[in-house]
Amino acid sequence: MLKLIKLSLILFSVTLLLVACASIANPTFGPIKEDNFPDIFLESIVEDQQEVIFYSRAIWYPNKNGFKFLPAGKKSRKGVIVYTDQGIYFSEWSAKKYATVFNASYDQLEELRLAANDLFGRIVVKKGNYNSFEILGVNGPDLPDKDETEVAYQIIIQQQEQ
Repeated sequence: MLKLIKLSLILFSVTLLLVACASIANPTFGPIKEDNFPDIFLESIVEDQQEVIFYSRAIWYPNKNGFKFLPAGKKSRKGVIVYTDQGIYFSEWSAKKYATVFNASYDQLEELRLAANDLFGRIVVKKGNYNSFEILGVNGPDLPDKDETEVAYQIIIQQQEQ
């Protein structure tokens, strides 16, 4: 009986260690599934009062134009993409708040297009450099959602027309 308890404690400890290592190795999207996500996000930006109109988990490919080859040393980043009534933000969760690593007002976008193949889509924006985004959706696996990406692309077009 004592051996069984010791074995259970060891297995429990190993499981906790593996979970801790996995959470360190994998970036988190923060509290995106919470009802108050828009408020949490808006607290992280310093710009004027804004309204969140779209948000999703996303993958950002800095300096990448669609599906073209990703240069050595350039990596994708996981975070959240948020559209407000004033612009686009890509932010990463950092301890207790979001840190914005990319933002552009709609009128700063020099180019906008949807790059798509049979399985995936990427929103490509140019603000100085090209940046590509895969939309994952709020729920589900960490895989690009082509339909959600197309919806997100159309929202940018609508915002640019206003």
